[in-house]
Amino acid sequence: MGKKPVKVGDEVIIEMEGLAHGGDVVGRVEGFAIFIPRAIPGEKAKVRITQVKKNYGRGEIVEVIEEAQTRINPSCPKAHLCGGCQIPHMEYQSQLKHKKEIVNDAIERIGKLEGVRVNLVKGMDNPFFYRNKAQFPLAKKGDKVVTGFYAPGTHQIVETDNCEIQHPLINKIVKEAIKLIEEYDLSIYNENKHRGLLRHLVVRVGVCTNQAMLIFVTKDNKFPEARELARKLMEEIPELISVQHNINSKKTNIVLGKRTKTLVGEDKIIDYIGRVKYKISPLSFFQVNTLQAKVLYDQVVEYAGLTGKEKIVDAYCGLGSITLYLAEKAKEVYGIEVIGEAIEAAKENAKLNGIENCRFEVGKVREVLPELKKEFKPDVVVVDPPRKGCHQEVLETFAQLEPKRIVYVSCNPSSLARDLKILKELGYKTVEVQPVDMFPQTYHIESVALLEIDS
Repeated sequence: MGKKPVKVGDEVIIEMEGLAHGGDVVGRVEGFAIFIPRAIPGEKAKVRITQVKKNYGRGEIVEVIEEAQTRINPSCPKAHLCGGCQIPHMEYQSQLKHKKEIVNDAIERIGKLEGVRVNLVKGMDNPFFYRNKAQFPLAKKGDKVVTGFYAPGTHQIVETDNCEIQHPLINKIVKEAIKLIEEYDLSIYNENKHRGLLRHLVVRVGVCTNQAMLIFVTKDNKFPEARELARKLMEEIPELISVQHNINSKKTNIVLGKRTKTLVGEDKIIDYIGRVKYKISPLSFFQVNTLQAKVLYDQVVEYAGLTGKEKIVDAYCGLGSITLYLAEKAKEVYGIEVIGEAIEAAKENAKLNGIENCRFEVGKVREVLPELKKEFKPDVVVVDPPRKGCHQEVLETFAQLEPKRIVYVSCNPSSLARDLKILKELGYKTVEVQPVDMFPQTYHIESVALLEIDS
């Protein structure tokens, strides 16, 4: 592209088109894409250009000229400062509408698939206070210890003590922990100097059991006040049944280190999805929205079309959350996961629930499946991969197993669309896609796709 139609500092009138990955809305100046935060598709606004790259630019709203009827004032006073939410200025039903369009656009544009039905997004009755896990960085402002979430694109903490997407018990525990940290005058980690003790507070809550776990993340092992702090917090908050100490000595953005020890209480908490009980440890993966996880898993069960006679492969099974949920209505479920600790947790969760028709195997999906097909021919393959989607070899192996149905769970519409396209070439037709809103007030969207052998 030659000369750009805009330069940094220009103010231009832009009509907003569609919600993009990251929560920005895309608009155009002479065909040149500009990404604008805190906008709503359909609006017209005066926009100041803040960045110009080779193929796109970025801007900020100076003035909304034609405002969408769905624009609201967010109830959170930090809504547009903090990076935790991207679209709280949209009415909730409008959020769902635009998320459906993101999924639909990916399937048509990236997947090149026509005639695929994308259903209305399944949302929440109350789209607030839903997160069962939060990771709070700590910092010092003068003598005060502050916590909250990073401002978008920075490591500057926007202080908050009542995040509206976190479970209320999380907010309560963090407030009490900060009081004690200040009382004991504990040193706070400085990421630039790589000095100081306390790095993060991580809180997990069992939404259905009202049990909570707090994890102190420190740079060093030496934390002599830890047990005393833990006991005081547990006395103050009866729901807090587990306090852990995680050591992360590396200069890294990764929150949790590999070493964790129990300070006081249990080493795990319990939560339910439907009737299935799960033990959750400090490092366990567990869906962050417990109530919507049931909606998601019910959709997987529906698409799997279970009658009690089916054999199922659950690829990327993690701690077995979907595997165990399917087991009640299937003949046998075979879970595969590369992380050994997750498989041990899956086996423990199966035992906890008295579920005996699940088998679990440690290994890479693309290596385990070819061996598996010699003895186990699945009727259904369920796959819930990481954000990047599936390796092509994995998709090819699914097709070689010739299941009647593939149920694909995805947190990334782009990689989902790419993989659906590959599966079409391998003989599987995408019948329909059901988006589920696991993360209200943010741009993220989870989807479940049903594929069948193309006859």
